[in-house]
Amino acid sequence: METKKSLKICCAVTAILLLLLVITLLILYFTVLKPKKPVVVATPVGLDHIDFSLRPNVSLTLSIRMNISIKNPNYAGFKYKNSSASIFYGGDFVGETPIEAGIIHARSIKNISTVVNIIANKVIGNPKFFPDVFKGSLNMNSEMGMEGKVILLGIFKLHARTYSTCDITIFVWQGNSTANCNSKIEL
Repeated sequence: METKKSLKICCAVTAILLLLLVITLLILYFTVLKPKKPVVVATPVGLDHIDFSLRPNVSLTLSIRMNISIKNPNYAGFKYKNSSASIFYGGDFVGETPIEAGIIHARSIKNISTVVNIIANKVIGNPKFFPDVFKGSLNMNSEMGMEGKVILLGIFKLHARTYSTCDITIFVWQGNSTANCNSKIEL
């Protein structure tokens, strides 16, 4: 009789401990470990090369030097595959830059320097080009997607994707630029 009673007590204590462990893990997940959006800031460092002329033919050569800063506010690292950032002008694809695979460690910042070569004929062929040049600024958009794995506590690995979009303004006559970026993560 007493072994049955001891077995019931042991099972009850084990069930209570397991329930407390599950509750603790859920609280940790929803407070500390819940995935947060990475903060992506694409800062145009400068124009690597710009050459614009109206005579004898309209021509444009443009290379933008950029520093992409990715801040990972999570308690998990992110190991990503090779990816790329695409540049659009007036809805048309006008350039792309590769981003090599790497790791963004937990609660850290990674800086990636790159140069984006713009396809000039696509920019010039856009009907918005001449009005924008006369206003003094070209408004472009960039899209970047990264796929990889979130590494939590060095044990758990979850598939994740992060997306970032940036609005880039190039000031043609001053030879500089600015950007405003937004990002999100999907697990």
